[in-house]
Amino acid sequence: MRDVPCRVIEDLLPLYHDDVCSEESRTLVEGHLSQCEACRNELQQMRAGLPVEEKVTIDRNSDDRVMKGIASSWKKGRKRSFWKGMLVTALLACCLVLAYAGLFQWDVVSVGTEDAEISKVSQVDGKIFFHLNVDDGYRISRLKYDLRNDGTFYVTAKRKVIKEKSTLPYAFENDDEFVDVAEQEELQGQKIEAIYFGTPDDRKLIWKDGMDLPKTEQSVLEQFGME
Repeated sequence: MRDVPCRVIEDLLPLYHDDVCSEESRTLVEGHLSQCEACRNELQQMRAGLPVEEKVTIDRNSDDRVMKGIASSWKKGRKRSFWKGMLVTALLACCLVLAYAGLFQWDVVSVGTEDAEISKVSQVDGKIFFHLNVDDGYRISRLKYDLRNDGTFYVTAKRKVIKEKSTLPYAFENDDEFVDVAEQEELQGQKIEAIYFGTPDDRKLIWKDGMDLPKTEQSVLEQFGME
């Protein structure tokens, strides 16, 4: 009851004092008085200033007006609570959408090298070809390229947080790939010293500058529309 403003109770005190307020108003006032010393003092002063035999002329309609004011304040409070609830609901919905995208849409998890096999490494015209086979049973969404300042070039396989089973046709789990060294050096403005599969903390060597590699087979070149 302490939540009812003192100004509202002050309007009801004359009615309460003269015992002409409704039962609902009486309950409201008494509940407030039990917790509010200022309003209790106000009532005591009112009682001290009025002889027992005197009766103050009271507008009985003021009781109704005060109660209507309380009802209006309550409705406004409910409306504010409604919009706050709508805002919280909207924020929760946004969080759920972002969580769904993070788990099922974003390719953020790097694939380790434990189940990765690099084979058939070859070269032609500044391009390094290799066959990648990641045999852990899960789909690879994409390959990310990253050239570091020390000249190491990383081919990192990425997949979603919630892994998908690998099915035919394979995307990158079991396929031929290549890195155009000349093109990457031109784009990055830096010489590539070595190419690795994985990350700096977990990697397998694909090629290193000076390595003697066979020429890429024609059948592999044709997969990429090369001759």
